[in-house]
Amino acid sequence: MSADVVVEKVLEGYFAPEQAGDYHHVPFEMPEGVRRLEVAYCYDHAIDSDPHVVGGNTVDIGLFDSRGVAYPGRGFRGWTGSARSELFITPTEATPGYLPGPLYPGTWHISLGFYKSAPQGCHYRVTLRFHFGAAGEAAMAAPSLLTLDTAGTRLRQRPDGWYRGELHCHTLHSDGDSPPEALIAQARALGLDFLAITDHNAISHLVALAKLGPQDITIIPGCEVTTYKGHWNVWGLDEWIDFRTLTPEMMRASIQRANDLGYLTSCNHPRPYGPPWEFTEVLNQHCIEVWNGPWEIFNQTALELWDAQLRAGRRVVAVGGSDAHNLQSNAVARIGTPTTWIFTPEAPTARALLEGLRAGHAFLSDNPAGPQLYLQAGRALMGDVVARPDSALLAVEVRVVSGAGLALELCTAEGCVVRQAITADDQTLALEAPVAGTPYVRAQLVEAEKQPLTVHALTNPIYLV
Repeated sequence: MSADVVVEKVLEGYFAPEQAGDYHHVPFEMPEGVRRLEVAYCYDHAIDSDPHVVGGNTVDIGLFDSRGVAYPGRGFRGWTGSARSELFITPTEATPGYLPGPLYPGTWHISLGFYKSAPQGCHYRVTLRFHFGAAGEAAMAAPSLLTLDTAGTRLRQRPDGWYRGELHCHTLHSDGDSPPEALIAQARALGLDFLAITDHNAISHLVALAKLGPQDITIIPGCEVTTYKGHWNVWGLDEWIDFRTLTPEMMRASIQRANDLGYLTSCNHPRPYGPPWEFTEVLNQHCIEVWNGPWEIFNQTALELWDAQLRAGRRVVAVGGSDAHNLQSNAVARIGTPTTWIFTPEAPTARALLEGLRAGHAFLSDNPAGPQLYLQAGRALMGDVVARPDSALLAVEVRVVSGAGLALELCTAEGCVVRQAITADDQTLALEAPVAGTPYVRAQLVEAEKQPLTVHALTNPIYLV
């Protein structure tokens, strides 16, 4: 093909309503000599992807190259859901959400996720534009990602070992409105020590973060695996995780694969309009996102799910995250609401912070300046295991900072077993919790008289054997 030639190809099709909730991979041939691929798509009766909105079509889009579209998707080049209608890829640049790199000749696939269906089904149209000509700088390999091994930090070690940060937020590499640099600046302005950007089904933000180099807050590599049956976070990853899991067996296997690779995983916002976690029989993640955005948005449901897991004897870590998408508007979800506090005695690298979180050495607070809640039993921290005392009364120490006017509750499998008003801005209490028939004890700070329950801070449990 001669230089500076553009060839256009159109792919059209129809999805019947009964095909909703599935992924459809439309093949096309990538010729030799292409220096830039452009993709645009449209479909009829389009509606927003918000779970509240129904009655029309929502079609997500992604791209796989000739290395393979079949699970686990070795040819993955990007995914933007329904947030973008156009994209491009060259050897050195790409639309946020997509990976630049070689334009391998062979069979590629447009991946269309038929998320929602109108009663009459959905007609779609995909337009491909192949640009031929001198490619300029060549890309011989995939771009480098931010990983635990490359995620350096300039954050200094703290004498008390406690660090606060954000574990769940989004940039324009999925459906957010701002670049990674803006989220880092916002986190820094809030006084956060660490930040995990978890864009939906994408890893291009990890390419952007790798180019920024070490920051004065710790950046944790992350991704939100966004399926049509629920969302889950992965932290510490160094490769893409396939989200096209349509059965409980596939979901469990995908999570287990991430666990086996050493990543830390979390079931996200298992509550109404989260969207909810539909495969309730699949909860093999290390963590449960007990708190997503402001407490009042159905987080009590997620708390009850976590408590049920604890009562059943599972040791699963409670985490929180804002799920913030928008910095340029007055959105409900804001960076640091809630904030997760993590303990590590080591330098606060991404790896050390994730190990502290994996151990359950963490508590949650409603914002970066919100109450702090520290629970210990002797030298045992939250997440640790202690022997059940012969007296069946566990002596614990609880320190509450900035919690005056709230009520402290100690909770076990029996519910709230101790309740005490907090009257000072920095108060330490020595308490005894009855633990005869419970596998755990945890603490939370709540509004003393308000119903339904409004939580301002909560700890991970101390476990009993």
